[in-house]
Amino acid sequence: MTGQLELNSRAELCRQLAKREPANRTLWMAEAENWSRLSKERSRGAAEESIDSGIAASWREKSARFLSMLA
Repeated sequence: MTGQLELNSRAELCRQLAKREPANRTLWMAEAENWSRLSKERSRGAAEESIDSGIAASWREKSARFLSMLA
């Protein structure tokens, strides 16, 4: 189960990536909007949605790439 704090953190990371990668800005902003929407639904007590494993795998890959750029 993904908590609201983690969803907000994912949205913020996507916004940071949008600034760092202007060529992929549209993609990162769309991802940020998706995570923000999920966070808002969670805070309103909406029924829990399962996050597709493909999205989760993609998120892990993008996170690892971003963290490797910071190293």
